[in-house]
Amino acid sequence: MPIIVTLSKVSRRLVVSRCECSSCKGLGGLALFLALTTSADLLRAEAIQGSAVVQEVIVEAEHQATADELGLSTLELSGDELTAKLGATLGDTLADEPGVHNASYGPGVGLPVLRGLSGVRIRLSEDGIGAWDASSISPDHATAIEPVLATSIKVVKGPATVIHGNNAIGGTVEVTHGRIAESLSDQVHSATVEVRTELVNEHERESYVGKVRTESGPFVLQLDGFLRNSKDMSIPGIAIQEEAIGEVFGITNSDNTFGTVINTDSDAFSGSAALSFVDDTFFIGVSSTIIDNQYGIPPGAHTEPEDSPGHSHTHTIGDNIAIQSRVRIDLEQERHLLKLGGVLDSRYFDEYQVTAGKVNYEHNEFEIDPVTAQVFPGTRFLNEVVEIKAELTHSLLGFLNSEHVGKAGVQWVDREFSAKSERVFGGENFIPATAHQAIGAFFYEQFPLSRGGIEIGGRYEWQEIAQRELTAPLLPDNLQFFHQPITYETYTFSSALTLDLSDQQRFIVNLNSAQRAPEIQELLSLGSHLATRSYDVGLLISRRQAGQDAPSPEKFYGAETRWEYQGDYGELNTAVFYTEVKDFVYQTRPASNALFDISDDQFRPDCVNLEECVAVFVYTQSDVTFAGYEWQWFWPAVALANGEFQVEIFGDYVRGKIDNNGDLPRMPPRRKGIGMRWENDSVTANIRYSRVSAQDDPGENETATEAYQLLNANLAYTLHIDQLHHSDLMVFLQMKNLLDQDIRKSTSFLRNFTPEPGREISLGLRYQF
Repeated sequence: MPIIVTLSKVSRRLVVSRCECSSCKGLGGLALFLALTTSADLLRAEAIQGSAVVQEVIVEAEHQATADELGLSTLELSGDELTAKLGATLGDTLADEPGVHNASYGPGVGLPVLRGLSGVRIRLSEDGIGAWDASSISPDHATAIEPVLATSIKVVKGPATVIHGNNAIGGTVEVTHGRIAESLSDQVHSATVEVRTELVNEHERESYVGKVRTESGPFVLQLDGFLRNSKDMSIPGIAIQEEAIGEVFGITNSDNTFGTVINTDSDAFSGSAALSFVDDTFFIGVSSTIIDNQYGIPPGAHTEPEDSPGHSHTHTIGDNIAIQSRVRIDLEQERHLLKLGGVLDSRYFDEYQVTAGKVNYEHNEFEIDPVTAQVFPGTRFLNEVVEIKAELTHSLLGFLNSEHVGKAGVQWVDREFSAKSERVFGGENFIPATAHQAIGAFFYEQFPLSRGGIEIGGRYEWQEIAQRELTAPLLPDNLQFFHQPITYETYTFSSALTLDLSDQQRFIVNLNSAQRAPEIQELLSLGSHLATRSYDVGLLISRRQAGQDAPSPEKFYGAETRWEYQGDYGELNTAVFYTEVKDFVYQTRPASNALFDISDDQFRPDCVNLEECVAVFVYTQSDVTFAGYEWQWFWPAVALANGEFQVEIFGDYVRGKIDNNGDLPRMPPRRKGIGMRWENDSVTANIRYSRVSAQDDPGENETATEAYQLLNANLAYTLHIDQLHHSDLMVFLQMKNLLDQDIRKSTSFLRNFTPEPGREISLGLRYQF
């Protein structure tokens, strides 16, 4: 007699029901028919035809969570959903998710913002090893992590420093490519080929993706790569908001365009090879990846002075129209990974895993004269990093709880960083060569309860930052600074209580205390940072000038509550969070000498020629607070036109305030919207409308942004060629900003120089077997 089995996402209980309909009796025995529903966490087994349930038996089954949940809000994109939402950058790919925004700097740069935090406070990782690019140094630097080849992207919102380290105090974005195999599949050979081309938008972005995997006994070989290119993007109006730029920087800029943004074209490629050995209890593998990404910075965002005879960054043509040099960036990175792990035949130790990575990163900036096409070298950023992480899953505290599971580990980082200019004047030597070493030890323990569970975690981390050379000279006396190595010891504790209120409801409370040591640029910056039109002064320099002690680490004290419901009214997930931060590091304008004349190398209260001045920003520390909420409600799916139709409504909000000193800059505004999805075995259609409010609390020396509406849609048709061998052909349309809105995001440093792309429609074709 067939049965029906349901695993509740909320209660984690197996509900087993006997069926006595005629169809089931005809099967002549016990049968389970398992099918995944639209919720990835809900597993159901149903009879082939409708059934009449006459008896229900409940069997308790504990849910063993992954050892990095810590009660925090998480989301994951994979499969067809990731294909539909995939953008050219990591930030663009995740921009529509609750609590996540995009900090763009033109179409070639997009970094995720989690609950108002980004950059040095969000860890970006690829296959377990950090990005280790220059994206945290400056907002005009793209991350070297590409989403186009990802098998999944997981986002953890809230302090995840226990598992991931110092720069995960605001959350993590983990991109998984799965190049190093940890298990064998049922396919000896598999491959994926994907082509995308932009049909609407002068950007005309094209991408080509390929992945091949083959298994020969215990050996697995994977090759993958992509090519992507695009032209200058089109926008619905003017690029540069002259009035707003004058308000913030006290400058004007004549290099403006309408309907397009020049110098926003890009070319990128990547290639990777991985070889693994896998058996029942052990795996080991190596992979090597190279990436090259060349892209332009929109005009006006990177203004520099005349620095040598015959080299002028601006040209006057005709009726005093100024045309600036075109700034280009060439990003190159090599990543070499070794990963191994296995199962331990021990009463107390279950599994182990070691991941080691070596990253060589180089980032060159150069300028092209728009009249003569002459190329002038700029700044070169170098980052060489070795990172090793070892983890051990255990049950050492089983005497407290027989179903306890835990994880402990260590993490080591050795980093050499430098930013050098090849020009005598006008280069960005604002960060001296520096060595950074860190070692951390962490634990995570989980204790299931009869109606929920308790999770606790902790981490200790030691860091040393050692300056290798003098800073750039501080005018007018040409003072240069050299600091003795500075060390930090930081501590993180996190706990979570999960209560299963019923079979349909869960309530989660997360409390955390986390610390973050300042990064290299926050401590040692000194000089013109032309990408953000600023003259940056680091914490060590400013505090030394004021006769103060070395800066303290940031201290986060946060609480988050979540309520999850799944029942007759659909699926509802809500989160409310509040965080107090002591000694939060941010940049502010000084009371006097607020401008630096980059043509005369002088600090000024004002400038005669405003186009040659940048604002002075000093890193400082203050107490701040973050508060906000997120919610997402999926209504019950209904049968419609031989398919399934579902409605989603959502909203999020975060506010960051500096104690007694106004609002934090570049915070995302309030957002709400509705999405609709219809699908059957072959067709999937999505449409999503967002109403984004104006940001009227932009922070000191920042301009407000206007409200806008965003309408995105996706349509995909899948032809199942051979289901036995997983052979599918998918044709899809990806449509963004269908209302062609002039969108200026408050999270972007570049919002006054260029908006987000106008209407974009792309056609894609993916074949896999």
